Amino acid sequence: MTTVQQYDGDNAILSRTFCQNEPSGNFVNEVQRELKRQTHIEAIAKDLQTRIGLGIVFSPTGQGPQAVLAPLIKSVLDSVIAEVGANISEACMNSTTQMLKAALNRDEWALRMIDAIGKPPSGLLDFNLQWPGNYDECVQTQVSVLDNSTGLVSEPFAPQYCKASFVLGQNPAAVMTGGYIIVNTGMCLPDKCDNNSASLVAQRLIQLIPINITKSMPPPGMVCQDNHLPWSSSAVGAIVLCCVFAALMAIATVYDAVCQYVLTPKEQVLGGKYTDNGAIEAGSHIPDGHASNVNVSNGAVPNGTYRNFGDGHANDSFVSDVHVSAEHVSHQKADLKTNEHEIRANSKQYKPGVFGALLLSFSVLSNARKILNTNQPSQTLTSVNGIRFISMTWVVLGHTYVFGLDVLGNLATILPEYVKRFTFQAILNATFAVDTFFVLSGLLVAYLTFREIDKCGGAKKFNWGLYYFHRIWRLTPPYMLVMFVYTSLSKHWGHGPFWPQNGFDSNDCNTWWMNLLYINNFQDSQKMCMGWSWYLANDMQFYIISPLILVLLFYSRLGGVILSVAFVLGNFISAGVLTNVHNFSASIMQRNKDEKGDSFELLYIKPWTRIGPYIVGLLTGYVLYKTKRKVTMSKKANITGWTLSTGLAIALLYGLYSDDGTIKLNKVTTIFYNATSRTVWGACVAWVIFACATGYGGPVNALLSWKGIVPLSRLTYCCYLVHPIVMWTNYYSQRQTMYWFDLEVSYKFLGHLCMTYGVAFIVSLAFESPMMGLEKIVLGRAKKH
Repeated sequence: MTTVQQYDGDNAILSRTFCQNEPSGNFVNEVQRELKRQTHIEAIAKDLQTRIGLGIVFSPTGQGPQAVLAPLIKSVLDSVIAEVGANISEACMNSTTQMLKAALNRDEWALRMIDAIGKPPSGLLDFNLQWPGNYDECVQTQVSVLDNSTGLVSEPFAPQYCKASFVLGQNPAAVMTGGYIIVNTGMCLPDKCDNNSASLVAQRLIQLIPINITKSMPPPGMVCQDNHLPWSSSAVGAIVLCCVFAALMAIATVYDAVCQYVLTPKEQVLGGKYTDNGAIEAGSHIPDGHASNVNVSNGAVPNGTYRNFGDGHANDSFVSDVHVSAEHVSHQKADLKTNEHEIRANSKQYKPGVFGALLLSFSVLSNARKILNTNQPSQTLTSVNGIRFISMTWVVLGHTYVFGLDVLGNLATILPEYVKRFTFQAILNATFAVDTFFVLSGLLVAYLTFREIDKCGGAKKFNWGLYYFHRIWRLTPPYMLVMFVYTSLSKHWGHGPFWPQNGFDSNDCNTWWMNLLYINNFQDSQKMCMGWSWYLANDMQFYIISPLILVLLFYSRLGGVILSVAFVLGNFISAGVLTNVHNFSASIMQRNKDEKGDSFELLYIKPWTRIGPYIVGLLTGYVLYKTKRKVTMSKKANITGWTLSTGLAIALLYGLYSDDGTIKLNKVTTIFYNATSRTVWGACVAWVIFACATGYGGPVNALLSWKGIVPLSRLTYCCYLVHPIVMWTNYYSQRQTMYWFDLEVSYKFLGHLCMTYGVAFIVSLAFESPMMGLEKIVLGRAKKH
């Protein structure tokens, strides 16, 4: 059976590739022989594709090859009846008997159920082994049985869609299916049949096909979809939670509008600015060099005076960048002083109480203004915004290919073509986008924290408690809320032949507590809840240990550099040793046949093999802090830096290419590549940020710093949280397998990208922005007292 727990997808590509390119010779040869001996099978298959053909098949006067199937149906009926005393339940037997008798009588509803069953399509020799049938025809069929004794029409059962997984042969390369070649076929059976009974019925059906391979075929694996999926208590709780947040947002938005446009005198508000007292513009930034869009908070003032520039949206960062430091603490003084000055200048403004200030944190009006605001502080590292957006786009592009493999009908033909393309290396190596995020995280942790330590007068006076609290509060609430809604409701918001009614994650995410503690990258990857959240765990772990390096760098440059180098060397050694011991490939997307262990779990998601780019970011942030972004560089040095970083980045992305799509590196080179490639990529990204921040970025900085990217950059964290959910919802709602070609995949990618940002905007308004506003209000009042 196809499972969606393989969220990493990286392993999926090659295991599926082997499966497609090395099909079971016995199966193919058997099919070819039987097709030659029985030329009438093709005519029968064509007739089965239409209801007219089905009518002829069951016609008492049917002639030719169509008449052959009538005895077969009768044989099925006899075979099913013979199972009464065996393993098929009596209810299943009775309903199946009714269906087959109705088919012999040419009742339309029975013909529709049989017509809905999956049939071999074209492309068998290209290993097209997904035969979903017609899901909607099956579930929408209304069963009507006439009782001759009473003359009444009854509906003794309803059709249910089932997926049967038939084992056709063995192939050690079929890693995802335990070494077996499996055909997944849609079945339309009575809902009185449970999985076990439906499996036996399907076995009897397949054994009647007159080819040798079906005679000894074991019962298929069977999963029947529930027509009326029950609502669990967690699903009801998730709906109630969403309703509560929606109500808060609606009430807060109305209250915000009343405060801004009714209770505040019109002469005080002009174009979103309090022009009569020189107050800060609505949604503008405090010019302190902070890379986050942290504004004066709604109600976060000594006397609760209402300000129309909201609750302080700080979500212009990815998972771990701007929000990583405790800058919030020291900025409270500036916020309070600014507000006190404005309040004294205008005492007629409406002053909501504490409850009103808290409520305004949920205002869509204010929060949307913060997200969509394109203003940036004068000393912001503006190039970071563009890098965030490009990296998130790259992640969506890579996952567009990976997550769609389970419902792809032409995988065996399209994937070999893709891997032979030079340009496709950018997709196969899209995992470098994650290393870019690690660089951004480390850089902004260092740059912003050093600034705050400097303002506080040293690391001893810095509030390390709030350093950690701010980070946890910034990430955890939206993370956990999205997880709760996703795991509880995802099984209910779609349906189709590929839809997993048990949810996208195994066991209803019963290991959610490991995500809450940010240690989920240490568990079995197959049991991980929200498998893509391994990144959040790594990033939080890096953040926790960052003060070890930051404090040492602040007091001893040499000591801090030595410790940083030690971490990087540990990264190199651990990745190299693991590659050597387990014979891992240079690309997680293209596995070696003799790999020992799961490279995703052992090499890809562990902190000791991924910390290198983060350390590079920390050191780059330290350099920007020490130089105050004022660096004199010769033209030759600048050109050399850009040439070297660009050349290395291109070599990393495209250096694994070969004409036949295989990786040609020997083992020593592979070990070196896996040990150093991600850190070297991080250094290339760090150069781009350094050059842009110090005035040597030229047109690159102009592009990355474009104001139009700023709102998209703010949504990056929520985009990362929801993008696999958006993709799976689309892919697993398909009614037939997809047939990919370049234009089709391009449309898929652009659709996923737009939908992801749209959903992320809603999630940010509901779950992320309110939490940032609540934090500012609570900390602002705590600071006052």
